[in-house]
Amino acid sequence: MPPDLRRSLDLIRRLMPPEQPWWLIGSAALSLSGLPVTVRDVDVYGPSEVIEAARIALGVPVSPPRADNRFRSRPYFQYRPPGGLEIDFMGGLQVFSAGDWRELRIESDVWIEGGRVPTLSEQAALLRLFGRPKDRARLALISGSDTP
Repeated sequence: MPPDLRRSLDLIRRLMPPEQPWWLIGSAALSLSGLPVTVRDVDVYGPSEVIEAARIALGVPVSPPRADNRFRSRPYFQYRPPGGLEIDFMGGLQVFSAGDWRELRIESDVWIEGGRVPTLSEQAALLRLFGRPKDRARLALISGSDTP
């Protein structure tokens, strides 16, 4: 594992209480699940109150909402630990799909490297929901893997 990813994951593991609902999603989750993806940042998703507690603990201001017609979250903030990858924290993440906003729901997960990661089948469902070109490319990696 690259040292910058390790540093970010170490911070997340120390910051996020294991008894609270939160998940690593995106490329970091895919990488921890054994898929060959490049990880440029780490995405952490959870209920708004869990992400807000992390923001307060880190002393980071809320980032202004991004102008995005597909995704929204509150709170949203970014943090880069020394020597680590940027971490995007997303509370109550919603995705615009089928003409409506839907809050992300994760039903099944596993603990890998000290973080809660959706199962690969759950990650595939998230990638289909997100539907961007990079998500479709990552979905093909899951479809071609031997991992359930």
